[in-house]
Amino acid sequence: MANPGLTVEPLLGTRGEANVTAPSTAVADAAELAVVSEAQRLEAIFTVFDESSALHDLRRNGTTDIPELEVVVDLAIEWNRRTHGAFHPSLQPLVDVWDSAEAQNLLPDIQLLKTTVDALTSPGPGQVALSGLNLNGIAKGWIADRSLAIAFAEQSVTSAWLSLGGDLIHRGESPVLVGIENPNRPYDNVAPMATVEIANEALATSGGGRRWWTIEGARYPKVLDPRSGQPSDHIHSATVIAPSAAAADVLATACLVLSPDEALALTKSENADCFLVRSDGGVVASSARFKQA
Repeated sequence: MANPGLTVEPLLGTRGEANVTAPSTAVADAAELAVVSEAQRLEAIFTVFDESSALHDLRRNGTTDIPELEVVVDLAIEWNRRTHGAFHPSLQPLVDVWDSAEAQNLLPDIQLLKTTVDALTSPGPGQVALSGLNLNGIAKGWIADRSLAIAFAEQSVTSAWLSLGGDLIHRGESPVLVGIENPNRPYDNVAPMATVEIANEALATSGGGRRWWTIEGARYPKVLDPRSGQPSDHIHSATVIAPSAAAADVLATACLVLSPDEALALTKSENADCFLVRSDGGVVASSARFKQA
């Protein structure tokens, strides 16, 4: 009988599912609970919805003694370098500009966008403006990596996976088949546009098709290119398979603002695969492992 797993909602702002395979139901149930509990503990550190969280404290004070937060900030800075600026962990000031523009129903001033973009890199190489930290493009994946590892504290566990919305990480035996949603037809009763098998790796999907700013009657996706400050809509969704969930999370975010050729080159350099759905409905895939319907 297949293990139904443990479902928790909300978890990191989405539906969380943990599934562990072990010799006994008791071991599997305990491991699943441990995975979810760790995800909830880490969520409290990184949440943007609680002003008392460690992330908000770091924004205000410029320092933290929370080791998990220090690790993720350092990792985010490293990924900013590796993606040549396509991923940026201090994007919040740009988000604020566009939020304000929507409130005023007036497109952002071009000079204000340029000044805000310039400020993102002003701290210097290997640094970020901590007051503008926005770790949404990496924290969920990193939490998934750290949480799923807890399952294997019990040596009899043979496989486990954790799904957090568009992120999934798998470890151990028995690969899992994952469907990739068509971002242009996001309905529950529509079959996936492609499937892919995940084994001892992670998958993340990012896109701006369901969230946007409405300004002067036009919609602008909430996907910002850190290099220009402008919304990016040439890629409707990016699915990336990588060795870790943190890497998949970052790369999927970066692929939304890169050209398809740049995205293919970046993911290849990081031992990852990508499946991109363009705004015109066309598909760019790095590998035949993605089976299109």
